[in-house]
Amino acid sequence: MVDLHDPESQPEALHPRFDARVFSAGEREALSASGSPHSLRWSFWAAKESAYKVAKKLDAAVRFMPRDFLVRPVAEGWTLVLHETGSFEVRLERTDEWVHAVATLTAANGLSTHRSVTARIEPLEAPGADASRTVRESARAALSSRMDLPPEQVQIEAEQRIPVVLWRNRRLPVDLSLSHHGRFVAWACS
Repeated sequence: MVDLHDPESQPEALHPRFDARVFSAGEREALSASGSPHSLRWSFWAAKESAYKVAKKLDAAVRFMPRDFLVRPVAEGWTLVLHETGSFEVRLERTDEWVHAVATLTAANGLSTHRSVTARIEPLEAPGADASRTVRESARAALSSRMDLPPEQVQIEAEQRIPVVLWRNRRLPVDLSLSHHGRFVAWACS
């Protein structure tokens, strides 16, 4: 999740060498050729970060080194991110306000696994609201509704900084990702 209007996302707020540290030569060429470099920059970033979250679940030793995650645009709203841990299919949603990316490990048979992923983007209720608490409450409400359980029975905890879903202190087979930036929170689950 990237809030495109957040002050730290603005081009003038970026360190002069930001693009060189974060993007490959091919990605920087795409940014230079783009009519919308601001939106594309943060789409690339969101895709890399989303793929990292999946890679981290596959291998706890993975570190977020953005240049190691190579973005390969595929089609409008889709991209592929390549990393030594695997190939990640990324669904990108973009508005004038935000960019949101959801990555899944590319299936061995080439079929998309995004069909089983539910995602939601919401604005923070008030400036200065606790984004971490807000996104957990939103995900917990949606998950409890899907499972027909009272929200207070569904817990979202972190195991090695990765969110997990519990019911009666037992881990459920739910893959959950939480994110927030600026004025927005987002979650995705399968």
